[in-house]
Amino acid sequence: MSQVRKAFRKGVKVSERHGAGEWTAERLSSLLLVPLTVWALWAAFQIAGGGYEGALDWFSNRVNASILAVTLLATLWHMNMGLKVIVEDYIHTDGAKGLLLGLNTLFCLALAAGSVFFIVRLALGSAPLPAGFGF
Repeated sequence: MSQVRKAFRKGVKVSERHGAGEWTAERLSSLLLVPLTVWALWAAFQIAGGGYEGALDWFSNRVNASILAVTLLATLWHMNMGLKVIVEDYIHTDGAKGLLLGLNTLFCLALAAGSVFFIVRLALGSAPLPAGFGF
């Protein structure tokens, strides 16, 4: 078995040069989310007074639906990266870490797929769910 040597300089562990790409991706997604969040707040203010028909009209605009989809996908990507860092930092059992990382990814993918599905349905003028879907 080979042992991994951890290098220390003046009592501080030296970087192993992994994780810099993830750090950069998190910062870039944060920067992307700033204008998208401002847009989402403005859009919510626009939709608020229009009722159900106003919301359907808002969603029928392809630009609004596209920007909303991008906002949700960027948010879920950022959330996935953030939760991944938390799990990697605080869960030390390999099995539990792998399980939680997998569940995090599946949860974010399921939310992304469902969100895009319903945004597309609303943008195309369909009801969010077919009548008689069970609810």
